[in-house]
Amino acid sequence: MDILESEYSLTEVRAMYEIYHQPNITARQIKEILKVDEGYLSRLIAKLVKKDIINRIKSEENNRIFSLSLTETGEKTFLQLDQRSSEAAAEIIGHLDKGEQIELIQLLAKVKQLLIKK
Repeated sequence: MDILESEYSLTEVRAMYEIYHQPNITARQIKEILKVDEGYLSRLIAKLVKKDIINRIKSEENNRIFSLSLTETGEKTFLQLDQRSSEAAAEIIGHLDKGEQIELIQLLAKVKQLLIKK
């Protein structure tokens, strides 16, 4: 399933998001954040490396660890997708006044809190 009229899946875009916001993040860290299978993530990373979206940089301390960063193409791609996402959200809530938008955000935060409550 592609997201935001792109060729990328939600998980691929989410991985780009994490890499953009946490430069030099490792695949293990992304696995923990996204709660995805290690094999699936490995294939996803390989695909994004092949498409020149991300770079794998070998750690100087440990040859088995790679940090991830967006390439110039990857950063441009991510920022375009992020802009589309913002525009889509604005379209959905654009008819609400400022007070209603704040109320909606507060209600969504409450829903999130209830859903993750253990």
